[in-house]
Amino acid sequence: MSDEEVRKLVLAAGLSGNDRVQSSVRKAVLSKAVESAEYPFDSVHLSGHVELGETFQGQAFSLSEDDLAKHLLAVGQSGSGKTTLFYNLYSQVGRPSWFFDLKQDYRHLIQRDDLLVLPWSEFKFNPLRPPSGVSPRRWAQVFSEIFGYSTALLSGSKNYLLKKLIELYRLYGLFDQVSGPFPSLHELEILVRSDGINYARASADYRDRLLNRLEALNLIAGSVFDCSQGYSIEELLQRDVVFEFDGLSRDVQNLLMEALFAYVYEYRLAQDHRGKGLNHLFFLDEGKQVFSVYKERQDASGIPEIDVLTAKMREFGEGLVVGDQEASKLTDSIKANTHTKVLLTVGDRKQFDAVAGSMDLSRRQMRFASELGVGEAVVRAGNRGPVPVKLDDYELEKDLSDEEIENRMAKEWAELDYTERETTRRFRDKIAPGRTEKVEEPEILEDPEKEVELTKEADCLLKDVIENPFKALTQRYDLFSSRYKGNKAKDELVDKGILFERQVKTGDRKKLLELTDKGREYAENSLELELKHRGRGGVVHRYWQHRIKDAFEEAGWHAFLEKFDADVYVNMGNNELVVEVAMGDNPREIDHIKKHLDTSFTVWIAARNKEVLDGLKKRMNEEGLDTDRVAFRLVRDFSDPENLPV
Repeated sequence: MSDEEVRKLVLAAGLSGNDRVQSSVRKAVLSKAVESAEYPFDSVHLSGHVELGETFQGQAFSLSEDDLAKHLLAVGQSGSGKTTLFYNLYSQVGRPSWFFDLKQDYRHLIQRDDLLVLPWSEFKFNPLRPPSGVSPRRWAQVFSEIFGYSTALLSGSKNYLLKKLIELYRLYGLFDQVSGPFPSLHELEILVRSDGINYARASADYRDRLLNRLEALNLIAGSVFDCSQGYSIEELLQRDVVFEFDGLSRDVQNLLMEALFAYVYEYRLAQDHRGKGLNHLFFLDEGKQVFSVYKERQDASGIPEIDVLTAKMREFGEGLVVGDQEASKLTDSIKANTHTKVLLTVGDRKQFDAVAGSMDLSRRQMRFASELGVGEAVVRAGNRGPVPVKLDDYELEKDLSDEEIENRMAKEWAELDYTERETTRRFRDKIAPGRTEKVEEPEILEDPEKEVELTKEADCLLKDVIENPFKALTQRYDLFSSRYKGNKAKDELVDKGILFERQVKTGDRKKLLELTDKGREYAENSLELELKHRGRGGVVHRYWQHRIKDAFEEAGWHAFLEKFDADVYVNMGNNELVVEVAMGDNPREIDHIKKHLDTSFTVWIAARNKEVLDGLKKRMNEEGLDTDRVAFRLVRDFSDPENLPV
């Protein structure tokens, strides 16, 4: 095409105002520029096997894994091709990847790849549990910084948080031995709430600001943090995971993302995973949420911890791929610490200048880049010259509903393991002396005039919980036409404070549903149901009471609940056996043991886990009780009647 023909096309496009004509002209102008001697870019040199597309000169353009280990930043307006670029990078890297997904853009990859899609409602994460090999004192400092910046706390409140974390870790004995149980954000809220504060002092303001953040976090995402040990981060690092955080508030999203970044970095550091190439990739669209220039410019807060981590992560093979529409709102740190930068179509001049300046483009290169179309980009990797690239497409149907995700992922979600929240004796003695069960978080009072309104599906599920308290959650879904509808009803009841989810560790993981006080009131007043249950304590405690009773009966003995003030009494003819179900290491269990030892009964303790069992043995020794007269078991020993430990 001659220069005169190009000139006429440009004139015609300007007069027509037609988008399609103008797009064609723009491509013709760019092609003409490539053909001319004034093309402002050097020839490309291949550097790896991760192909992005073709240059405007028809050469394949690629990056290496080392390039990605040093981080990549892509800036472009909505629809410019960022998500497609991320799809292509992920499909070629061959390393485990995590997506922090705020818009459900990446769940569709399960059509092609074996990855775990994890909505926040199915996620269990305890950010107060130190990563493997990391000391509690160090993690307390790291987490207080992360929490402070993600929730906009200033130095005084962050220091107060650090003090309370150290106190909480002492109450859990973590400075003596780093093992479960671990405190969660719920216990941190309880501890802060219990703090006696003189309101004439500044520390009262620090406490109130921190408490305000904790209450909101636990109210919005309490189910995520409702665990002593969440899903194994170390195991999740070995697989591709899409963390879906849409539907959460910005503060909660930021805390989860930044805490996970910090958790992985501290784990890599403790395990000395240096210098081993690319180990793992993080993908984060909407990068300004985490890498916000406004946080960076708050002098009173200092340098955000996430900015510090970004510069350090590359040493441990943790690559970061960040995308955004607005480069001017990203931190200077993320722009400086990304080895590869990708400039796509940017409509706003301010945003264009922000990223073009960070790429050190010349005036002629910037003029060329300003004419880019959808799916076209200028890429600069390290000290290599910038290169215009026509990015490869990635065909993917984006039509997966929540129900389809639920159906595909249900089995994998069920196999993920976590440990429920649990308190220590020292914590209970300080916060709630005399309590025998785990300390629940205080309920946030609602408007007393506001009545609870539930869908008919939620009412149906609630009735089933009352009639069949020990039925597994997965079995309850049979009440509905689809698992999706059952899960939606469950989420409605949990979100409105009617039910708690509880986990039971049997041969495989089993979820139970337990009524809250609010739920009991609704069932009695609105559904006019009569609530009765045999057994004492929470639903998990009562489940094991019934399971142990049934196990003995299936073995041919006569067993009774709460006879002779025992959780389970068993008449074995010539021998009488009492079983105490111990969900926690607390004084009440010792009182019961003392009373049973004064009789001729054989005494068994069925403990929730080994930590509880060991704690009770220690208490008995401290009390001078004869442990030879007590048999110690774990509740899971009673899961299979054929293996009854008689």
